[in-house]
Amino acid sequence: MSGLIAARRAEPADDLMTALIEARDERDRLSEPELIDLCDGLLVSGNETTASLLAGSVFVLLEHPERRADLSRMPAAAEELSRFIPLSHWPGFPRYATEDVEVGGSLVRAGEPVVSDFASANRDPRQFEDPDVLRFDREGASHLGFGHGVHPCVGSNLARVELQEGLRALLSRLPGLRIAGEIEWTAEMPVRGPRRMPIGW
Repeated sequence: MSGLIAARRAEPADDLMTALIEARDERDRLSEPELIDLCDGLLVSGNETTASLLAGSVFVLLEHPERRADLSRMPAAAEELSRFIPLSHWPGFPRYATEDVEVGGSLVRAGEPVVSDFASANRDPRQFEDPDVLRFDREGASHLGFGHGVHPCVGSNLARVELQEGLRALLSRLPGLRIAGEIEWTAEMPVRGPRRMPIGW
C-alpha cells in the first residue's frame, strides 16, 4: 500500500486515494500510518470482502443447485448466503470486558480481551433452526455476517445490493454456469474466498 500511495503522490488522479493523500499532505488531517491503514481498510472492506462473498455465493449455489431457483426470493437469499458463508480467516478485533462476567462457564475479568467467532455464531443452533442448511425462507433471525452493534460494517448496504445484483446477473444470463476447474482458496488474507475459481457456461 505504501508503494501505491507513493505512485499516486507522483501522479495524482481524480480518485479517493488522491483525496486522502491531500488530506494527509496538505491539510495534516492524517498521519502517514493512518493514511496507509485507511487505504488498506478501504481495499479489504470495500473490495475484497464483497468480491469474496459474491464468488463464495456462486460456489455455494453451484454446490446446491436446488437453491438456484430460490433466487426469486431476493433479498432473503443474499441474507442467508451472508450468514452461511464464513468470510474471515481470523476472529476479528478484540472487545474488552468492562466488568467481570461469566461466559459459558468461564470468568472474564474486567479489562480482559474477548474475541467473537462470527462464523460460529452464524451457525448457532440456539439462534438458527438447521444452522448448517442453506435456507432462503428464514425469518426473524439476524446474522453477524456484517457485524453488529456499534461497529457494524459501514458498507453493508452496498455489499447487499452488489451481492443481489451480481447473483441475479450471473445466474440469469449464464444459466449453464458451472465450476470448470480446481478452485484455489485464499490462505494469508484475513478475508476467506476463492483466489481462483474457473467457471464455464
